[in-house]
Formats: sequence, structure tokens, C-alpha cells
Amino acid sequence: MKKVILLSFVITLFNIPILAADLKDKEFGSAETYEISPIAGIFIFEDNSYNNSLMLGVRALINITKKYALEGEIGFSPSSFNYGTDSNPSIKDDLKIFNYCGNFIYKYPLSKSIYSYGTFGIGGISFVPGDAESNNDLFYNFGGGIKFLLGAKLALRLDIKQYAPSVDVRLFSPRSGSIFFQPGSSPKADIQKIIQLNFGITFLL
Repeated sequence: MKKVILLSFVITLFNIPILAADLKDKEFGSAETYEISPIAGIFIFEDNSYNNSLMLGVRALINITKKYALEGEIGFSPSSFNYGTDSNPSIKDDLKIFNYCGNFIYKYPLSKSIYSYGTFGIGGISFVPGDAESNNDLFYNFGGGIKFLLGAKLALRLDIKQYAPSVDVRLFSPRSGSIFFQPGSSPKADIQKIIQLNFGITFLL
């Protein structure tokens, strides 16, 4: 299933330039426009056994309206896992982390050149140790960010997300776009939680 999702995302990514060929005169963030964002950042792990690590990825976004959008993300992070004992606490194993998700986005314009946005989505994270079987988990993610328009087809973006295996919805107002999530209280919520901080450059295609 993971391979099918990744293949679908890659096919969509490569077809965006074709779909966007007639969008040269569209404004940034307007309906029926497409964006692509190379990103870099850091994963911060709740479990201290995992070492915080740099991440690289790419996001592809479709603006449905000026307020709503859909975005897909794939990313990679080289990390390590500490499994030392009291007598030898420095034992580590390399850990590759792959993340992929799809997100719903609500945009809040702040000015003509700046807008913020909230995100909520679902996807997966694969933890691949150097000498053990991989572990794949389904994660929800929620957060937000801000984009600074640098030109007609270029923007700088800053984002923060939290990944959690379950979430509770505390507030949702479709009229104002207000929504608030927090990590869930179910037994599954004991699984690792992750914070993702990143920045990137966004191109309007």
C-alpha cells in the first residue's frame, strides 16, 4: 500500500507542470493554481532514544480556492537510535526515516504579500534501522505556517507540524476556519510523537 501511495504521489508530481501549463497569468494562491516546495528542517522526537535529525523533502500543492488547498509531502531524514545499557550507554544504530502524507490546508491572508495557514492531514512514517526490520506507523499531523511572497511566482515558507498516532478535535468552526487539535488520549497515543520544523521555497507553476 505504501508503494502505491508513493508511486501515485510521484506521478502527480511529474504531471503538475503539464496541468499548470495554462496558468501563467494566475496570482499566487488563487484557485486552480499549483505550487511545489523543496523543504529542509528538523525532526524533534518525544522519545529521547531517537536523536533529533535534519530532514529534506518536497511538497506539492493544489489551490482549490483562495482559502482552501490540498498538499502532499514526501520526506527523508537520516537519524540514529540509542539502545545502550547502563554499562555502555553510547550504543547507537543508524535509522532512516521516511515520511509521506496528504494535508488539507486553510489559508488566512494577513496582507497582500503574507498569509498564514493551518494544516491537518494523515499519512505514514517508516522507521528503517540499519540492521533490523522497518517499522511503519499511521500518523495524523496538524500544524500551520506562514508564507512570505517574494515575487509573482516565488515565496518563502516556514512551517511547524506535530505528528501523533491519534488526535482529539477540541474546536472546529467552518465559518471562521478556526480549528484546534491536540494529541489523542487513546492507548495508542503512547506511541512516539514528533515535531517537524522546516523552511522552504515555494514556486508557483
